[in-house]
Amino acid sequence: MKTWLKSKLPLPAKLALKRLLKPFRREATLPTWVFETPKLSSDGCVDFDEVEHFLNSTVPPTRSSTGIKTSIVIPVYNKAEFTFQCLRSLIAEIDFNETEVIVVNNASTDETAALLSHFANWVEVLDNPDNRGFGDASNQGAAWAHGQFLVFLNNDTIVLPGWLDTLVETVGRDEKIGVVGSLLLYPDGKVQEAGSIVWNTGEAFHYGWGGSLEDHRFTFARDVDYCSGASLLIRKALFDQLGGFDRRYAPAYYEDVDLCFSARAAGYRVVFQPASKIIHYEGVTAGRYVNSGVKQFQVINRQKFYDKWQDVLKLKHFQNEKRNIPKAAHRIPEEAVIVFDDRIPTPDLDAGSARMLLILKLLARHYRTVFVYQTKSPELRYEQALLNEGIETIDLIYYSRLLKSQSFHTAIVSRPEIAQSVFSSLRRLAPKMKIIFDTVDAHYRRLELEYQVTGDPAALRSAKHYRKIENKLVRESDLLWCTSPADEQSMIADVPGKPVAIVPTIHPLHERGAPFAQRNNLLFIGNFHHSPNRDAVEFFVEEILPRLRQSLPDFKLDVVGSNAPSEFQRFASSDIRIHGYVEDISALLNSSRVFVAPLRFGAGVKGKIGDALSYGLPVVTTDVGAEGMGFENGNQIMIANSPGEFAAAVVSVYKDEKLWQRLSDAGYAHIEKYFSPKAVEKTIINSIASIPS
Repeated sequence: MKTWLKSKLPLPAKLALKRLLKPFRREATLPTWVFETPKLSSDGCVDFDEVEHFLNSTVPPTRSSTGIKTSIVIPVYNKAEFTFQCLRSLIAEIDFNETEVIVVNNASTDETAALLSHFANWVEVLDNPDNRGFGDASNQGAAWAHGQFLVFLNNDTIVLPGWLDTLVETVGRDEKIGVVGSLLLYPDGKVQEAGSIVWNTGEAFHYGWGGSLEDHRFTFARDVDYCSGASLLIRKALFDQLGGFDRRYAPAYYEDVDLCFSARAAGYRVVFQPASKIIHYEGVTAGRYVNSGVKQFQVINRQKFYDKWQDVLKLKHFQNEKRNIPKAAHRIPEEAVIVFDDRIPTPDLDAGSARMLLILKLLARHYRTVFVYQTKSPELRYEQALLNEGIETIDLIYYSRLLKSQSFHTAIVSRPEIAQSVFSSLRRLAPKMKIIFDTVDAHYRRLELEYQVTGDPAALRSAKHYRKIENKLVRESDLLWCTSPADEQSMIADVPGKPVAIVPTIHPLHERGAPFAQRNNLLFIGNFHHSPNRDAVEFFVEEILPRLRQSLPDFKLDVVGSNAPSEFQRFASSDIRIHGYVEDISALLNSSRVFVAPLRFGAGVKGKIGDALSYGLPVVTTDVGAEGMGFENGNQIMIANSPGEFAAAVVSVYKDEKLWQRLSDAGYAHIEKYFSPKAVEKTIINSIASIPS
C-alpha cells in the first residue's frame, strides 16, 4: 500500500493525505517544558534543603507597594509541597517591581507555615486562625492588594513562561475586557480546561478536556461563559464593584463561575487566553469525590448558582447536548466570518501581511473570525499571534469540512489564486454566505505598469493572465475590496456597477522618535520578493544617488527588507548598507531623516509609505508610490518622478528643518485620519453590513 501511494500519487495529493492522516497519529511530541516541570517528593513532604538551595541561588527582590500593577492572590490549605512548586515557578516568571504575591494561609496544619517563612522576602503572608475557604481567603487577599489587576491562583499549579504577561496584555486590549482566564493543562501536557461552558441547568463543562495542544479549537482566545479560578485575572476596580466573591458559595465551588457571570452582567467581557498556560494538579486540595468533604459543595453550590442566575441561564445558555458544544464554546459574537489567504500573515516581512493581520484583528472585535491559510511559516509565533487575538486558524484542506458543520455570515477571500481555487466550492457549500473578493492590489494593473517600465514580455503575459482571472472573480463576488481608488477603477472597468469598498493598508500610530537635528541618513524598506521594490532600489542607486552626492556628501542609505537579491551586494559600501531582514525596524524609522520610495510601477496602496509616516518620518516618493493615499505634493509628502527631481526633493527635505517638520506633522495627522485602525475599522464593518441579504 505504501509503495503504491509513493508511486501513483502526485506530490500535492501526497501532502494532502499526509495532513489528513495527522490527527490519527500518536500524540505529537510535547513541548520541552512539559518534561522539565519540577517533580514532587514521593512522601509528600517538603525538602527544605532543596528550598534553601533554590532561594540561595535567587536574588531577593526589593518589595514595595508603590508601582505595583498586578497582585497575585494564592489561598492555601496544606499541601506545602505543591505551594513550593507554585512559588518556585512564580519567582522565575514575574517582575517583582510591578507584581506582588499574597499568600493567604487558611490555618494549614502541615509544613506550610514553615515553608512560607522561607519566602518572607518574596511574598506577603496573611495567616488565618481557621480555614476560611477559597472565596473568603481570596477576598481577604484582594482587600490587601495594591495592584490594578488581581490574579487568583491555586497553589497546586505551575505557571509556564508568558503566563502573567499574556493575561495582562489581553485585559489591556479592550477596556470592556474585565476577566481573563488561562489554559489549564495536566502534567502530561493534555488539556484540562480551555475555557468553560455553563449549560442552562447551571452545570459547568470544561471545554477541551483531555484534548491536545495541537488542536486549534482549544488554543485561540475567545469570549467564554467562565474561566476557572485556578488562574483568573480580574480588574481590581471591577472586583471591588462586584463585592468580591459571593459568600453564599462558601467554603468553595462556583465562586469563579458566579464572578464571571456578575462581570458580564456589569457589561464586561470574560475572555479565555490560551497563551497564558499553567499546569494544574486537579483535585489536590479538595479531592475528586462529590459525596464527601469540601468537594460535596460542588453539587450543593450548583443549585445555589442556578437559583441566582436561572433567568440568564434559560435565556442565553444551551442545553447540555454534544451537538451544542461548538456553539456554546464561543460565547460572543454570534455572527461569524471566514477569511482566506495564501499564508499565515508575517507582518514583519511584507506590507500585505501587516494589512491582513490588522484586518483580522479588527474583524475579531465584531465577529467570530476563522482564518484559512494555504501555507504557514515554520516559525510558530506568527500563527500564535492570531490565536492570541482570538482568531481561529485552519489549514485550507479542511475548510469544506468546517463549512459543512458551522455557519458563516461572510467569506473574505484574499488574492486571486486563492479566490480562484475556492469560489465555486464556497457557493456550493454555503449558498447563503456572502463573498468578498479582497484584491490586495490589482495584479494585472501592477504587471501592466511593470511591462511599460521594463519592457519585460513575461510581465505582459502575466498581466493578461491575471486580468482574465480577476474579472471573473469580480463578477462572482458580492462585494469587492480594493486598496486604492485607482485599483477600483481598473477592477470594475469591465464589470460596472459592482459594489466596492476601499480597504487600504492600516497603520497604528507610533512614537515619533528623534527630532530633526538628531537624525541622519536615508531609509528604504521593502520585501524584495516583490519586483517593484527591487527595481526601486536599483533605480535609486544607479540614477538618483549620484545626483544626491553633489549636494549631500555626508549621508548613508539603509536598505532593509527580506529576500534581498544577491546582486544587491554590488551596491554595498560604507555609504550603502544592505541590512536584509531586520526584526525591529523602529530604531531606523526613529533615527533616519528621510524615507525614500522611488517606485516606478506597482498597484494598490504602498504600506511602506504609511509605515514611515506613522512614525512621523517624512517621505519622498513617486506618483506610483503616492497613489491612492490622498496626498498633496509638498503638504504631507514630496512627490517626484525623474531622477533629478527626486534628488532635489530629497535634498530639500534633508536640509530644511521647517519643511521637514511640516511634512512630519501633516503626514502623521493624515495617517491618523484616514489609515489608522479606528478609521479603517468603520469601512470594514460598514461594508460587510451593506451586502444585501
